[in-house]
Amino acid sequence: MWAVVPIKQFSVAKMRLAAILDEAQRVQLARAMFRDVLRALERCDAVCGIVVVSREPDARPIAAEFGAQYVVEQGNDLSLAVTQGGRHVMAAGGTAMLCLHGDVPLVTAGEIGELIAAQGDRRGLTLVADRDGTGTNGLAVSPIDLMTFSYGRDSFEAHTETARLLGVGVRTLELEGLSLDIDTSDDLRTLMAYDRDTETLEFLRRVDVVSRLPPRHNVGQAVLG
Repeated sequence: MWAVVPIKQFSVAKMRLAAILDEAQRVQLARAMFRDVLRALERCDAVCGIVVVSREPDARPIAAEFGAQYVVEQGNDLSLAVTQGGRHVMAAGGTAMLCLHGDVPLVTAGEIGELIAAQGDRRGLTLVADRDGTGTNGLAVSPIDLMTFSYGRDSFEAHTETARLLGVGVRTLELEGLSLDIDTSDDLRTLMAYDRDTETLEFLRRVDVVSRLPPRHNVGQAVLG
């Protein structure tokens, strides 16, 4: 299965972390997470090709490093970027597509393989939600042009409802690494509880991000590990 990875421009990525990381550090974080996602895709035997859709020039050499094709994003909308990537895959002869975002640094080749296997050759949709159960962190679809994508607020419910209206089946998976996207200080705190060999964790340890994190709002909440 082909994979599509939409990527924001690094300079505007992760603005919600501005109180913790300066702009240069946020750029480094975005790069590291992007590389971790591409590395996991590259290591998954079930992935036959990778398409990166972005307006970020520096994403092109990184994509090439991992054997991914780079497509210049025509608009400035996540759903449209995924659609554009899907059209590129179809033009290359692909019939099914996997979509991952560039901010899920704990995703593994094994998880990607599980998502692809769950979708299989059937007509329909397979989804992996974020930790809150509202966003769509992983999506596999066949055929590629089966539906209109609805990324953004409550996208998991939107994708599920669209598939229901089309009369196609929806499978859902719970995948620990893929469910963790990095947007907030709480996401960083959760990420730093893991002992993984990733570029993202290496960078965040190097800048001692833990010392920069604000106090936890919900003291009784357990840290996942």
